[in-house]
Amino acid sequence: MDEVKPIVLTLTTDWNQQDYYLGMLKGRVVSACPFVSIMDISHQIPSFNNSHAAFVVRNSYMHFPTGSIHLVMVNSESGPNDRLLYFKKNDHHFLIPDNGLIGLLFKDFSETVYAIDYTEVGSFASLSAVEIATTGLCSNRAPKEWAILATDYETHTQLRATIDEYVISGSVIYIDSYHNAITNISQELFDRVGRSRRFDILVQSNHNRVSTVSNTYRDVEPGDLLALFNSANLLEIAICNGYAAQLLNLNIGSSVRIKFYEA
Repeated sequence: MDEVKPIVLTLTTDWNQQDYYLGMLKGRVVSACPFVSIMDISHQIPSFNNSHAAFVVRNSYMHFPTGSIHLVMVNSESGPNDRLLYFKKNDHHFLIPDNGLIGLLFKDFSETVYAIDYTEVGSFASLSAVEIATTGLCSNRAPKEWAILATDYETHTQLRATIDEYVISGSVIYIDSYHNAITNISQELFDRVGRSRRFDILVQSNHNRVSTVSNTYRDVEPGDLLALFNSANLLEIAICNGYAAQLLNLNIGSSVRIKFYEA
C-alpha cells in the first residue's frame, strides 16, 4: 500500500481559542480529509481586522511546506459576498473570505481565483464552503470541478510607504506582543532610497529620533529607543527591554519618517 502523505492545513481566525466554531471547523475538515494535519497560526486576530490577518499570514505561510493549505477565517461571515475564494500562490493553496483580504495578502496579484458560494443561513454559513474546498483539495481534484472562476472579487490595497529624494514616509502596520511597532518600510526600499547616506528615523514626531539601524535589540542600553530590520525585512521600532508602542503612544497608522542627508 502506498504511504499517504499528510496534508498541512494552517488556520488563522479572529475567534478566541475556546469558541465552539473552532471545534466545528476542525471536525468538519478532518472528516472531509482524514489525513490532514491542522496547524494553528493564530486565533488572536482582532475581530474583523483584515489588515492584521494579512500581515500574520503573509509573513508565516512560506515557512510551511509547499502544497500547504492556508485557511483564513477572519471577518468570514460579514463580508459583502457569500462565498470563499481559492487561489494558488508560490506553490501554496489559499482559502479566504471574499472580503478584500486578497489584496492585503499580496500586492500586484495576478493569479487565477476561484469562488465557492454558500447560502447565508445561521451564524457559520461559510462552513459548507470550507468543506467543499478542503474535500476538493485533499482529493487532488482540479478547482474547476468544485468552484467557479471569479473575476469580480472584493479587493483592498496594502498601505505603502511614499518616497521622494530625501524622505521615506511610512507608517506602523503591526504591533507585536512586545509592543514593538512594525512599519511598511522595507530594507530594500531603505537601501534603494538611502544610497548609504546618513539619516534620521523620526517616530511620530521629531522628538523621537534614531540615527542608526541596530542589528539586535541588545545593541542599545535598556530603555533606549532603537530601529532594526526584522525577520520580515521590515523596519521595526522598539525599546530595549521596554514597550515602544505603549510608551510612545503608537497605533496602527502612526507616522514613521526617514530623512536622508547629503554628506
